[in-house]
Amino acid sequence: MKILTVTRKQGLLEHRSAIEDLFFASFGQRAIGSVWDWAYLDNPNGEPVVSLCYDEDRLVGHYAIVPMPLSRGDVCKQSYISMTTMVAESHRKFGLFTQLAQENYRIAAKAGVDFVFGFPNSQSTPGFRKRLDWTLPESDYVATVDKATLLAAAKAGSFDKNGLLGLDLNDPVIRAWRLSRPGSTYIFGQGLAFKRHQEAVDLLWWDAPEALASLPDDASVNVLVSASSGLEPNRQFDYQFGGIGLRSAFDATAINREMAISDLF
Repeated sequence: MKILTVTRKQGLLEHRSAIEDLFFASFGQRAIGSVWDWAYLDNPNGEPVVSLCYDEDRLVGHYAIVPMPLSRGDVCKQSYISMTTMVAESHRKFGLFTQLAQENYRIAAKAGVDFVFGFPNSQSTPGFRKRLDWTLPESDYVATVDKATLLAAAKAGSFDKNGLLGLDLNDPVIRAWRLSRPGSTYIFGQGLAFKRHQEAVDLLWWDAPEALASLPDDASVNVLVSASSGLEPNRQFDYQFGGIGLRSAFDATAINREMAISDLF
């Protein structure tokens, strides 16, 4: 088997067909489509780091991270988000997932990446914790609340971003890319970014707690929150968050969790 790591968008195109084949085998979906282009190729924040394993001509393993810069004030981290981990069924239980991720992190660290974060699903979480040494705090979750409950939680301090790292949608370049995700239509303005979802809105981003008052009055709100948010009675499903430090430490408590950094693929 051969492991290689691609660190340029143009070079990644050479492997697109093989990635599509593995994607289909893993998830039952043939085309990786325009969202893949958006996340990997159109991303203005830097180059992806994609580690691949071939068994002869067949791609059997894939571990990738893409740039997702988190900042607060003048501090900006060269942070990346982990995406689309895949190992062919025939090559599982041989440590390939770990080998690919470790090689990926080695090259990413040399390229100056500060830390990697992500939202592993329930099947992946044990591997990220035991094999990759990720820090995985008590699980975040998505809560569905009415506007009054949301504003009460904001008044109690649950949505205060002061001092926390986050994706800066006030930056026009980042905003233009993030809100152009294919398949989604976002509304941006008055310090908010959200999208309509059936009878509710998905709260993507907010500039300050006061901006939440500008959310629509006619819809409930789906919001990603940390375990300490106080919205447990409104919990819909878990959404595990975590990460690993490369050139600088990873501190989950220093990062504001919101759908702007989770609702990608």
